[in-house]
Amino acid sequence: GMQCYTQSAYYSQCRPSCKPGEKAHPWEPAWECKEIGMRTPHGHDASEPSSGLVSSWVVSRCAGAGENCLESQCCHAIGQRCYVKNEFWASCRPACSGEPEPKDNNATWSCKGLGPRSWGLAIKGWPSLFCVTLFMPSSYEGGLLKHQVEMNAGIFGCDGYDVFAAEPSTLGKTKDGITVSAIQIPKITVGVSQDGTAGNAKLFMAVWDKIIAGTRFRDYDFTIKVDPDAVLIPWRIRDHMKPHVGRNAYVVNCNKYPGSPNFPMMYGAVEIISRDALNTYFANLDLCKSSFAWQSMGEDAFMGVCLRKLEVGELFMKQGDGKCGGGECDNPDFEAFHPRKDITSWMQCWDQTGA
Repeated sequence: GMQCYTQSAYYSQCRPSCKPGEKAHPWEPAWECKEIGMRTPHGHDASEPSSGLVSSWVVSRCAGAGENCLESQCCHAIGQRCYVKNEFWASCRPACSGEPEPKDNNATWSCKGLGPRSWGLAIKGWPSLFCVTLFMPSSYEGGLLKHQVEMNAGIFGCDGYDVFAAEPSTLGKTKDGITVSAIQIPKITVGVSQDGTAGNAKLFMAVWDKIIAGTRFRDYDFTIKVDPDAVLIPWRIRDHMKPHVGRNAYVVNCNKYPGSPNFPMMYGAVEIISRDALNTYFANLDLCKSSFAWQSMGEDAFMGVCLRKLEVGELFMKQGDGKCGGGECDNPDFEAFHPRKDITSWMQCWDQTGA
């Protein structure tokens, strides 16, 4: 329950509260009381908030999946807490029972809780966004993403991000000091879908498989798959999604054919999926693959049909997509715009949003 407050440019202290101008002694400098970082939650106080902004040091100091949290006593993944196994090891988990662990050779854990339950990695805004894209480095997409990296624009304004490609590629270094390199996926032939678009369901299954293996999506409230030529406005998406944090839901963003059983649907330029919805998808992927003919589907159609079959909740969000009604970049009602396939048009749209 403590907050770091500044007394001056040279000294700060963790305190329960601070009143600007106060002095413990007449000879001491007055306290500025500027807040630094987040207030640490009380360990078991149910009245404490369970989400919100966290300081950037949480990314580097706290433990991720499979890491020892004995020293840091804090975790990345939302809702997880550091639990002790023994004097040498502790890890981040949703819960700990003290019963023999079948996945750990029936070892018995101490289950002593260390530190607070994690809020996740909302280091730029809340709710937290994990944004991913698949691109072809040798096409216009490579140059477009390199420019976005330089500007910290688009997906690089999200709290976390990963880029995927079928060949090695480094896009540069963001203003956050992060070198952005592609995570490689297998080369997969893409055909034509049943509606005349790319039949790329299998290709994106490979991307989602990498996301599952990486586990980073568990550190964020929403994962967003974004096409390289889409202009994403992260702060507008946060505002739209705040009421839906913690839901098992995904966003449909196109109602091109009202009355059709296939609409509204999730158009693939921007796909917003909650953490719980991704967990549902990952746990039931084989069921979806065996329940309908997906081989000739576009990846957005496959994902939408699968999530609908699994009875995941649907939310509607406006998107300025030229393939679904369009929208001008100066329209504040839209959270994304697509397509903008060259740097000039992409940046013009970005600037028109007031970024």
